[in-house]
Amino acid sequence: MDISDYGTSPNVDPLVKELDEYGLTKHVVELEAYGMTVVPPEKMGVDEDFAGRLRNAILRACEKRNGVKIDDYRTASIPQEQVKHSWLLMEEDEVFVEAATNPRMLALIHWLLGNSAILSGHTWIIKPQANGSNGDNDRQQVRLHSDSHGIPPGGGSIAHVANASWLCTDYNGAEDGPTIFVPGSHRFGRATLPHEEDIETTPFQTVPLIGKAGSLALWNGATWHASVPRTNPGLRVTLVQVYMRRHMQRITMWEDDLSPQFLQKHPALQKVLGTHLYPFKEDPDPEREGDMVNTGTDPFA
Repeated sequence: MDISDYGTSPNVDPLVKELDEYGLTKHVVELEAYGMTVVPPEKMGVDEDFAGRLRNAILRACEKRNGVKIDDYRTASIPQEQVKHSWLLMEEDEVFVEAATNPRMLALIHWLLGNSAILSGHTWIIKPQANGSNGDNDRQQVRLHSDSHGIPPGGGSIAHVANASWLCTDYNGAEDGPTIFVPGSHRFGRATLPHEEDIETTPFQTVPLIGKAGSLALWNGATWHASVPRTNPGLRVTLVQVYMRRHMQRITMWEDDLSPQFLQKHPALQKVLGTHLYPFKEDPDPEREGDMVNTGTDPFA
């Protein structure tokens, strides 16, 4: 018996079938139970060189924007402050469109945020080996926090934000400076309090993000997470994509920052980037209004 065959829930029935077809049901369970999951590349339907193409595109953009030279990412040593200017990458390389519109990733995003979810913004994280000084370690050691900014306690029964990060290098252990999580913290329905933020003294158990290059790390924005310094040589390279429900304020106003020609070239991307109902620039668009109104009746809309 497949309940989705009855057609009683038009927004979630096709999604359940899609997730089953892609073999992603285990990862939905992990998102519900732990607030995070890591999907290996063989389940993401990406080709063998996807991680390399994405990593190379990030490093080229970093070199161009920051006036630096990065040779072999496996041995490169570069100050953290020289890898900034990391937002709005979409027109730098076609692989960023591929990363933003991967259908298996979007199926998981739609489970968390509904079918009308949009890409709020994306950025790279390039983490070099920490030099061992307290200042450098402090810059790399991010305290436990939630990404669901602006959602007050009591508003966390559904996900409002999701982080979909493509790992462009291997995350094998603590030496790689991974993100760490408090499993199940998305159910707390609030951000961390000051006495809970320090990963050395927090009363909560954390687990590291482990995965090979080409994996997708996905978590509910309400899941508490932090980051530890990298002690291995070379660079940890990640593309961070932030998706949101349509009522949230986007990080990037894509329609102002991407050329019309680029958007016309990628019609599938236009739906992912979305348009916001507010502020009204003219009479309300019934289609845009419907996308917002329908989510008031079904969290999967």
